[in-house]
Amino acid sequence: AGAVCSRGPPTATLPSMLTQASHTPALFRRYPELATRIPWLPIGDFPTPVEPLDLGGATQGAELWVKRDDLSGRPYGGNKVRKLEFILADAKSRGVERLITVGAVGSHHALATALYGRAHGFHVALVLFPQPMNEHVRRVLLLDHAVGAELRFTPRMETVPGAVLAARFAHRGHRHHVIAPGGSDPIGTLGYVSAGLELAEQIADGKAPRPDVVHVAAGTLGTAAGLAIGFALAGLDVPISAVRITGRIVANERALARLVSRTLDHLRNAGLASAPSRAKVLRLITLRHEFLGDGYGRETPAGREAAALFRDAGLILDATYTAKAAAGLLATVRARRGGVHLFWHTLSAHEPVDALAGVRAEDLPEPFRRLLGSA
Repeated sequence: AGAVCSRGPPTATLPSMLTQASHTPALFRRYPELATRIPWLPIGDFPTPVEPLDLGGATQGAELWVKRDDLSGRPYGGNKVRKLEFILADAKSRGVERLITVGAVGSHHALATALYGRAHGFHVALVLFPQPMNEHVRRVLLLDHAVGAELRFTPRMETVPGAVLAARFAHRGHRHHVIAPGGSDPIGTLGYVSAGLELAEQIADGKAPRPDVVHVAAGTLGTAAGLAIGFALAGLDVPISAVRITGRIVANERALARLVSRTLDHLRNAGLASAPSRAKVLRLITLRHEFLGDGYGRETPAGREAAALFRDAGLILDATYTAKAAAGLLATVRARRGGVHLFWHTLSAHEPVDALAGVRAEDLPEPFRRLLGSA
């Protein structure tokens, strides 16, 4: 079952919302030959800075830093921007007209795909399933509608394949591409391979310390997998603590190994002769399962504590992803009582709130109206 909403601003109005991006990914700086073989387009503002993180007495003698991927783009940042630089370029290179992707109704990946996909000339369909509602989730869903995405409701994760098939069938005259949830396929993961290389450059240039641990949220695993590949390529032997925020059916060691393998194969097929082994990459990542709480999108006491500490430091976390990753950081710091820890901040610091002018919950199809009424 699916409900559709196609109302939104004309595509021509969206590019005016974007900042002009101009940079070269660290992946291409290190391996210039790949720039002619891997499609890419500039969307974000990189490199993102690494800054000290002062959490007061909660630091337990540790030295804390934050990688500000929340500042990766305007009008919307976060970790999806890096992935979309490769995903959208690949789709353009193949003549794709319509993008289809999947997520919960508060999915940051869905919003980023809708915003940047529409701005770059694609039609975008979002297949969305329910999650616990709060004001942040409500705003993300309204923004999906405001930027002109086609919204398709499906009642639960198990019904996603049928809903995606229906989205493909509804526009069978268009060349379409189904983007993996979270943008975590071998193409999107290249964005975080480049991010790992970017951090290695910043360490070499004295702009960031070498961390003892990097802490990140693990939803669909593309961020952690890409970082580990980038670290391995750079010879940066730094462990990654990846805090699981989705169910085990999505985020597990087997899925992680599969994504790492496919991304390494993609790099080798593009001509990278020096790709590391899968085993070397996987040794860098520890999936942590103890911070999920009662499930995806549900707050935890440890997450609320972390969000309050980060808020005092000037950084906003969300209950679904970053607060749980920050809870993992705090638990590690308290257990180790020392060391250098880097928190990779993946929630956007910016939202295109101007796009919400005149947008009403009543304009959405009935299943989404009902969800918004529960927020």
